[in-house]
Amino acid sequence: MNFGVLFSFGIFLTPIAETFETSTGPVAPIFSTAVCFYYLAGAIGGKISDTVGVRPVVATGTVFMTLGLIVSSQSSELWHLYLGYAPLVGSAVGCCYPSMIGTVGRWFKHRQASAISLVLAGVGMGTFIGPIVSRILIDAWGWRSTLGVYAIFSGVLLTVCTFAAVDSPKVRRDDDLGLRKILRSKRFLVLYGALALGGSGFYAPLAFYNDHAISEGVSGSAAATLVGVIGASSVVARLVISALNDRFVPMHQYRFGQLLLVACLLVWFLAGDSYILFLVSALLHGVSWAVWFTAAPNVLATWFGVADLGGSIGTFYTALGFGALAGPAILGFVIDSSGYEVAIAIVICSSVIAWLFCFIPDRLKE
Repeated sequence: MNFGVLFSFGIFLTPIAETFETSTGPVAPIFSTAVCFYYLAGAIGGKISDTVGVRPVVATGTVFMTLGLIVSSQSSELWHLYLGYAPLVGSAVGCCYPSMIGTVGRWFKHRQASAISLVLAGVGMGTFIGPIVSRILIDAWGWRSTLGVYAIFSGVLLTVCTFAAVDSPKVRRDDDLGLRKILRSKRFLVLYGALALGGSGFYAPLAFYNDHAISEGVSGSAAATLVGVIGASSVVARLVISALNDRFVPMHQYRFGQLLLVACLLVWFLAGDSYILFLVSALLHGVSWAVWFTAAPNVLATWFGVADLGGSIGTFYTALGFGALAGPAILGFVIDSSGYEVAIAIVICSSVIAWLFCFIPDRLKE
């Protein structure tokens, strides 16, 4: 529910811009800001869930999501979305995601990587369903009513998740290094920097596939399907990884996922008006996302244990928040002034450098 709402924002981009009689440049940073709140709240919520428990954190996320969507659906000025949608919806995702991953990591000692990968399939499922449903609802009722519908479903489903969320009865503290020591680790800091640098390449397709495809003559429904393809391919890949993940070296898997993301961006750059190449790029994005996204918690669990996994993974993903700011926020204005190809070329360069950085942790000694 969380990621279905958040990652379908690209479908809302043009309708919101048209409502407020502006271009996509001023609207795109709403998504970037929401993602930043997601990661900042994730760092705090993950730590709290490690110490207090998962249920209060998920309950807070439920309130944030429902209230944020209601307020956003009633906005009469663009800045209302910056004050309503961005902090509340973004923080809701942050409250739910790291706390759930940390809890699952502590529940499973054997096949831990597979369990985490299976839970993360929900992220892909939301990304698959959200944009397609959003396109249908926006075409029928408009973007305001669509947010209202999402508010109702979020309130119900996330309340159920709150009651279903249960902490592990036996927390494994034998590998507790302490969050502060983890965050000062050289390996953590290098991988954090690499993720911050590559974050713009990850979020740019999610924010701009839809509008770029439409500008090349692709129909609105077909363009909306692109983000859905990301989600669908991600779900399939995550389920496959769930069955096989324990056979992989987490850091090798992480680097391979980053390389697939570079391939995705290269195909997107070459797409032009070819819908087939747009689809191939979206497919690569979904698979790459599944590969590195499921590897990240397992990398941290392998390096530092699971006692502080919620806090460490929540803090780690704040790097993507910086990438999100550099991605949709800045690239929206680059696109307005210089076109999509220039913007894509920028994120290709940053993503290649980020991938190269991922080889450094293996050479570091703590």
